[in-house]
Amino acid sequence: MSASQVLWILALAFTLPGAVVGTAAYRKVRQIRTLLRRGARAQGVVTRLEATKLEGPGEGATITIRSSGTTVYSPVVAWTTADGQAMETSTNVARSLARTPAVGTRVEIHYDPTDPSRWTLPAEGSGFWRLGVALGGLFFVIGAGFLVGALYSRGA
Repeated sequence: MSASQVLWILALAFTLPGAVVGTAAYRKVRQIRTLLRRGARAQGVVTRLEATKLEGPGEGATITIRSSGTTVYSPVVAWTTADGQAMETSTNVARSLARTPAVGTRVEIHYDPTDPSRWTLPAEGSGFWRLGVALGGLFFVIGAGFLVGALYSRGA
């Protein structure tokens, strides 16, 4: 396999996943920002915590997780929309027990009145998703560098 072919493969291997991850994370950041700025507000209460145990290799997982065996929690929040629709929803981001609101904690919900399944907690923020944007952008730039190298080696 020639150096040019390797560069093309690396360009594709970095550019495409970087574009997909970066775009998906950017859309989530925009959704959260829009909900925090323009979404309707409701008061909710944490009714329970959903536990998830992180698995490592050999435990049915497909990737290695350094925190194998750690349990993380997602709060389940009960709240009511402005038109009286009862909701019970779980957050997308799981955290350690120390960083998760306790059962019975009152929280503010920001939601889309036309689609209450789109909601966020102001405390959740978008830091996690911004990291996805940064990593997607980094992979895209690395892939673009390989692409430039492939084009340059082809013309040389």
